[in-house]
Amino acid sequence: MSRSGSKHNLIDLVSAEIGNSALPVKDTPVVAAVSGGADSMVLLWILAVAMRLNVIAVHINYGKRAEESGKDEELVRNFCGRHNIRFEVHRDSGKENFGDEEKAAGNFQEYARDLRRKVLLSVMKQYKACAIFLAHHDDDQTETIFQKILRGAAPDKWAGMSPADPPWYRPLLQVTKGELLAFAGDHAIPYRTDATNLESIYTRNILRNKLFPILDEAFPGWRGNIRHVARAGLRQREMLDHVTDQVVITYTGTGTPDRSDMDRAAWMALPRGLQIPVARHWISRQTGYTGWSKGEVERLGDLAHIPTGGRIMLDPDIAIMRDRDRFVVAAESGKSMARILKLSDLARTGTNCAGIQFTIDQYDPERKGTDLQLALNSLPEELLLRNWTDGDRINPLGMKGSQSVADHLTNRKVSAAQKKSTLVLVSFDGKVHAVIFPHCLDSGEMGTIAAQNRCRTEGQPVLLIKQSDHHP
Repeated sequence: MSRSGSKHNLIDLVSAEIGNSALPVKDTPVVAAVSGGADSMVLLWILAVAMRLNVIAVHINYGKRAEESGKDEELVRNFCGRHNIRFEVHRDSGKENFGDEEKAAGNFQEYARDLRRKVLLSVMKQYKACAIFLAHHDDDQTETIFQKILRGAAPDKWAGMSPADPPWYRPLLQVTKGELLAFAGDHAIPYRTDATNLESIYTRNILRNKLFPILDEAFPGWRGNIRHVARAGLRQREMLDHVTDQVVITYTGTGTPDRSDMDRAAWMALPRGLQIPVARHWISRQTGYTGWSKGEVERLGDLAHIPTGGRIMLDPDIAIMRDRDRFVVAAESGKSMARILKLSDLARTGTNCAGIQFTIDQYDPERKGTDLQLALNSLPEELLLRNWTDGDRINPLGMKGSQSVADHLTNRKVSAAQKKSTLVLVSFDGKVHAVIFPHCLDSGEMGTIAAQNRCRTEGQPVLLIKQSDHHP
């Protein structure tokens, strides 16, 4: 135990978490999000001072607390100066869109979260860093899971935050707030307390300041029970993966996209309480769809009664149709593929579109050649997955100069039928980063990446594009 009585040796704990992740931290910079509070200052001290990693500390000054916000920035800047830590600050000018009214609190929280992700990913790209470290701890995890339960999230969503969702890493999830404060005191680590944490405006503050003290008094062991809930959430997710795999039929073939239909008889044989969760899980895996409303979830129960050719619409682009003895995910007639992919979202959960899996991972030169690996630091935060058009051009990896996607497909001997389903991954300036064949070519290849997106260092963060793993 430490002098403070903590059950964790925090330096060893963080070192072990990083070791388990196999991140190349000895040779590559890392980014740390630092607000100036005790949690992030302790993590910064461990990474930069105790472990002597090459850290870029990133502070975002939202300016909502006037002089106090300036003092937060000053504390982090001075600490970094004393310890020769590179310091990046982003001063936000968007706060006037929200003001200080209580009704704006939720909007600002979402805005701040999105801005933070964007800034951190930008700094990661700038310095070619291998990871972004966040100081979320055990108390944060408890609050996250509690909110999910109160908001009616499905049990498989109760698992909470993951210690590692590349490029995001949270090595302090096992550590309580009390342990962090004690560690800061033991090592004379300076920090500031945000006075707005004491104001019950934001949802987390209402839980932390009003509800949780009551629960601590009435149910002393409730926090530990919430951790059991998180483990149950993981088991639920594993169960849904397993059961869903038992009721899907996967088709692969040259000239047509891979798809996984759901066997109607196998699905109908499931206990009624499993039918809707499994249908929802199957649809999410196929499409990446996350915009589930209560009504949409309830409509999935109607799958048992629709006739052949009948369909249930989820949004203007996604329909579930019965085709005799199976259910299929069908794009609405006449609709083309157009889906926005955010790297920050993919880092959390990944997604599947048209039988293609998009995730954030690490570059592995031994990975099978059919998978596409695009250097994460070469990509913008938002990308568009769409059908290719005549004006699209790409600078293919391994070739000099650019060529039209149309010529590229012809040179690759892509059939006319395959050309119709070929997709491109583009940034909003029109630059093509990858050409993707959802069906794969006869050679097994599933696409081409642009030369500017090439990976060179094993372990560096990548956008991984591959055929869906969810095959029986």
